[in-house]
Formats: sequence, C-alpha cells, structure tokens
Amino acid sequence: MLQVIVFLALAFSIVIAIFAVQNTQPVAVSFLTWRVEQVPVSVLVLVSALCGAAAMLFLGLARELRHQLRHRSLSNRLRASQARVDELEAQQSAATTEASVSDKTLELPPAATTTSTNAET
Repeated sequence: MLQVIVFLALAFSIVIAIFAVQNTQPVAVSFLTWRVEQVPVSVLVLVSALCGAAAMLFLGLARELRHQLRHRSLSNRLRASQARVDELEAQQSAATTEASVSDKTLELPPAATTTSTNAET
C-alpha cells in the first residue's frame, strides 16, 4: 500500500512540474487584503502544492500523535487488567489450596469411624 501512495505522489509531482513549466505567463494574485502583481502561474501552482502538502503533513502528524496516545492508554489499561487477572488467579489458587487443606483436616481416619460404630452396637 505504501508503494502505491509513493507512486501516486510521484506521479502527481511530475504532473505539477509539467504544468508549471508550460505555464510561465505572469498573473495578478489577490487574497483578502494581500495583492501581488506579475506572479508566474508556475510559481503560484508550486506554492499552492507546497501549502497543500504542508497541510496534509500536519494533519497526518496530528492523527499519528492521536493514535500513539490511544495506543499508550490501551497498553496501560491492558497492563493493569493483566495485573488484576494475576492477582485474582493468585487469590483463587490460595483459596483452593486452603480449601483442600481444610477438607483433609476434617476427614476422620477410617479406623476411627469403624471403632466408634462397633462401640455403639
């Protein structure tokens, strides 16, 4: 995908360069209160293309920064969740071990139960 984007950018740059070379006649440019006389169309096109490229660069950087911040936030949440899972597994393991020890201490030996039943009869 990156190769396609690079190819398209290169093709666009070539088209702009060809257009700029073919259009050298001067024109008057006015923007809001700013006015410039006798600017070649090629310079105007190149400046416009550079402004557009700079705008796209800044928008892309802002998007990339937003993605990195989101990734960092999600990574922190994942680490916290994993720590909580480990804590709960340790508690469960301790409770299971404690329950099995309690069950073994409550069991009476088989000889003691038969002796008590023989004494009653």
